[in-house]
Amino acid sequence: MGITNYKLPPPSFNVSPKKDIGGPDGDTIKIEQPLRMVSCDTPEKEKPFGKAATAQPKLNKAKQHLQSGVFPLLPKGLVKYLTDRITKDAASRHINAGKDASDHFEKEKDKALNKPNGKRRKVGVLPSGEVIDRNGRMLAYVMTYFEKPLPPKNDPSRRTYNLIMVEDGWAVFFPIWPSLPKDPKDFDTIYKAAKKAWTNKKGMWNKYGAGLLLPYEYRLLMKLSVEATAEKTAKEIMDGAFQRLCVDLRTMKLVGKFDFYKVPPSHRFWIWEADWKKNKTQIKSILGVKE
Repeated sequence: MGITNYKLPPPSFNVSPKKDIGGPDGDTIKIEQPLRMVSCDTPEKEKPFGKAATAQPKLNKAKQHLQSGVFPLLPKGLVKYLTDRITKDAASRHINAGKDASDHFEKEKDKALNKPNGKRRKVGVLPSGEVIDRNGRMLAYVMTYFEKPLPPKNDPSRRTYNLIMVEDGWAVFFPIWPSLPKDPKDFDTIYKAAKKAWTNKKGMWNKYGAGLLLPYEYRLLMKLSVEATAEKTAKEIMDGAFQRLCVDLRTMKLVGKFDFYKVPPSHRFWIWEADWKKNKTQIKSILGVKE
């Protein structure tokens, strides 16, 4: 009869457009595939929310919505945390931090990939967790690719770029289940680096201050800046902005989606609310999360 009666699990992503750049044979195709480095999150540049002159009014609108009670379900502590960070220059500081982070990444990448003989090393890609996100990007850890024999395991040249950006303070620690390193020791390494970067105020926090809007906070506020209409209610806007639950890595206690502000950035661990509802027992068993 053949394989005709089976049910695949629902995918966590949709088909996304990719540019065809040729193929070596009839069953292989090369495409342009954007890759999202996991466990780290850098400030946004001028895309997708525009230059500071365009983005700042959006932040101001979000602040107005928060202070006027458009989203009554949000706790007062979270409202104060977010609105305190929406300063008159919040957008320009965030965008400039994004440009600096991009420059730092390019510098570190060139340092790692450029050989003394003028040739360039390849990049190693290790897909993780969901593999492809909702925006069609591959989720992965990225590092310098070395031909054998490899440098020793603890050699700094074998660090992932994900780790380097967090370690240097130009990316906030942003671990999301299930896109985690296969080896828990690697997770511990980036977690320790995140704590050190935050405590010592390295990179973006050194240059732009501890009150700098974190990348996921910036994106969240952009969603909250949208005006509620009959087609999209305030609750629907809020639900679209808050889709992740936060876990405090110090205690492994679930603090929910509205209380993440109570946890220092370097100790925040994230779980998609949809994943939690679907796989709560499994996630609790694997991670030891406590409600």
